[in-house]
Amino acid sequence: MPGIRRSTLANGLRLLVAPVAGASRVAVAVHYRVGFRVEPPGMEGFAHLFEHLMFLGSESLPDGAFFHHVRDTAGLASGRTHQDYTEFYQVVPRSALDQALFAEADRMRAPSFTDKALDEQLAGVAAEIREMVVERPYGGMPWPYLAGLLYTSFANAHDGYGDPDRLRQATVEDCAEFFDRYYTPGNAVLTVAGDVDPDDVAERVERHFGDIRAREAAAQPDLSEPGFFMDQTASFTEPGVPATAITIGQWLPDPAADLPGYLAHVVLARMMARQVTPDGLPAVSTSCGFFGPLDARAPDALLLTTLVPPATPAVQMVGAIRTQWGMWAKGDISGEVSAAVSELVSEHHRDHDDLETRCRALGRLETLFDRAELLDELPRLLSEVTPAQVARAAARLHGAACAVMTIEPGRRRTRPKPAPTQRAEDRGPARGARLPTAATSPRAMPPREEQPRPVLGEHAESTFGNGLRAVAVRAGGAPVVEFRLRLPAGPAGWRRPDRLELLAQALGRRARLGVHERGAGGELTVGTDGQWLDLAGYATTDRLDDWLAVLSEVLRPAPTAGQAAPGRSLPHGGPPARIADDALRGHLLGPAPAEPGGRDETHRSVVVPGGASLVAVGDVEPAGLLSRLEDALGWWEGRPEPVPALAEGGGVLLVPREDLSNVLVTFNAPEPPGGPQDVAGYLATAVLGRYHRNRSIRDAPGTTGLGASGYEAFLGRDVLLDFPRAFIQLKRPKEQVPDLFTEVLDRLPELTATAPDPEELERAREYCVMEMLWGLDSPAKIADLVRIGLSLGQGPDLLTRLYDRLGQVTAEEVVAAATATYGRMPLPATVVGDVEAHWLTDEIEREVTEIEGA
Repeated sequence: MPGIRRSTLANGLRLLVAPVAGASRVAVAVHYRVGFRVEPPGMEGFAHLFEHLMFLGSESLPDGAFFHHVRDTAGLASGRTHQDYTEFYQVVPRSALDQALFAEADRMRAPSFTDKALDEQLAGVAAEIREMVVERPYGGMPWPYLAGLLYTSFANAHDGYGDPDRLRQATVEDCAEFFDRYYTPGNAVLTVAGDVDPDDVAERVERHFGDIRAREAAAQPDLSEPGFFMDQTASFTEPGVPATAITIGQWLPDPAADLPGYLAHVVLARMMARQVTPDGLPAVSTSCGFFGPLDARAPDALLLTTLVPPATPAVQMVGAIRTQWGMWAKGDISGEVSAAVSELVSEHHRDHDDLETRCRALGRLETLFDRAELLDELPRLLSEVTPAQVARAAARLHGAACAVMTIEPGRRRTRPKPAPTQRAEDRGPARGARLPTAATSPRAMPPREEQPRPVLGEHAESTFGNGLRAVAVRAGGAPVVEFRLRLPAGPAGWRRPDRLELLAQALGRRARLGVHERGAGGELTVGTDGQWLDLAGYATTDRLDDWLAVLSEVLRPAPTAGQAAPGRSLPHGGPPARIADDALRGHLLGPAPAEPGGRDETHRSVVVPGGASLVAVGDVEPAGLLSRLEDALGWWEGRPEPVPALAEGGGVLLVPREDLSNVLVTFNAPEPPGGPQDVAGYLATAVLGRYHRNRSIRDAPGTTGLGASGYEAFLGRDVLLDFPRAFIQLKRPKEQVPDLFTEVLDRLPELTATAPDPEELERAREYCVMEMLWGLDSPAKIADLVRIGLSLGQGPDLLTRLYDRLGQVTAEEVVAAATATYGRMPLPATVVGDVEAHWLTDEIEREVTEIEGA
């Protein structure tokens, strides 16, 4: 990557500019040196609550207007609170860079805090805590509860989520005090990453941030710890979990003082995670740091988590881990170290070739260690870690005390009780804080600029002799190639989604073992959504042949292919939308003429090159890459099973699921033929229900949109079986479902036939243009975008074709596309939820019969 430009404004704000050539979007991040370790006793969780409040309003962007430019440009904006920093970040089109900077500057200059906003965010934070810590299986493991065993000082040990009842004591004055103490320009790092000119960015930043008043930030807390010399343990129970979970934590070296020693522990943690069948050990997941490597100042911890059979003593697991540390401290581990380093380096290159991830990482490292450049030095530094350094790290951990937290099956849920602290009276010298205001009246949001036309980059396409369609794209700067192989599930997979899921699981296990055994230095995963079987992953350019050999092994039938494997079934679960689509596919295909023999038969029917597509994206010459791919996969043969004639007619498919609080209803229709209609259909879908200003979710008096009845509708387009599909999805309480059929199907003709006015059309057009740009943020996203285009029967140039054509689509074309696509929904509607009650079934059938009769 090119170098990072660093500068500092007069008010102390540090600016990093990271050029990324060819990026169509720009990432903006602001890191404040304030995390939950600054919270005083009695205000646990306040830093996290404050992060939420910062999105709600500022002097020039009140009442949630911060998100307007983000939503209008299909961008994203979010924030995170960690131990030592809070980050806010946006990713928007390059044309909206000024708007992103304006929004961040406005809330750094003059945020607004109100009692109403505080109450709303307290409810939202309480819901988040409930979801993350209470309702999630093994919630609170390892963070935040393990910290109380590892550390003794309040700053390090307390729960960064806090207790909602205590947080309700927070006041607007507390918010002003917290902002005044920590949200100062001199306590922040602003990072901009994208295809930008550093001098131009510096000028814009000076214009937006230069007049923000300089203030001295409060001192950082003392994080020193006395350490502990005996194991610290805690055990809790939880009903409904199948196994005992154990997390072991041990202190890491301080990366600011001993970076080589810290990185040796990172390598050691990866070595433990790579163990497939170590003696006496189940699979172990590892993490350096509660939130990842180099994410906090010292102290931080190396964490190992595993599931073991119930009633397995934690001391047995601790002993097994220590035994492994001891073996590595004394043995020849050069091979293990080399393989672990290879994985870590390839992951680092791959992850930080993404625009958002790179921007956030640069800002984080500058905030914590004053060394943003460390991001690009890490591959070299990891490669320099020696087996001797890793052995010393293992010896250190072998002899060190650890913290052990266990959650085992039990009749009731138990967790540590918060300490009975009172709100701290002395939080340091009073600063006379008040709500900040600017000296001028509210400022106007700057307009968007002209957006450069997106360019996919150099690419090549070929159809191999075995029927596999392949596309290679040159993109990115990392020595990594992204791969996406997509296979239609075909009648065998569509009729039996349980066997398709089993096949994906079996191939996924083979892929993991193959990558591990060959030391391919990449990743290969296998999954299915019911429509496709997807193989996705990446390889380093120097180990490409090894990775392709693993892919070939995964694609070949298993050695037992000559035998009919038993047809084991999986429970019919998953998201309601997946359940609905599985039911619809099975209904349209009708009963199979002969049941497939099992997973092996499903493999032979589904894993064939005919009809499949392969996408490869990386900094490699495309034509040469295609040639290598054809050489590696030329042996692969087979044609897809033909799709039989589909069942005709509408009606309703009811899929009972008593565990769902709401009922999911999906209306379905085959899309009309393609051509120019494709682009008009894309725009029509946006107008009707794809972006936040669309018709279907408007809820104003007199509107004819579906949202007039108080619910939201999501409209989409995809592929079902072997044809493009349009659909409308809605969630409603079951009592409202019968009326929903009347409301939707009666209104669709009017909704689709109403021409968009010029402003509505332009907003939808602009949103669609901007939405596509996400697919150019990284090689991984480019691979995903091209895969989508190939799935729809399009070429790799789908992005630029849509971009160019969207500006030419007229209101009349949108109406024609909307009417043809959504004006009538002739395929069966699916209803997933608590629909077994006879009254509900009868009501739905009556409503549908009346509509069809009319």
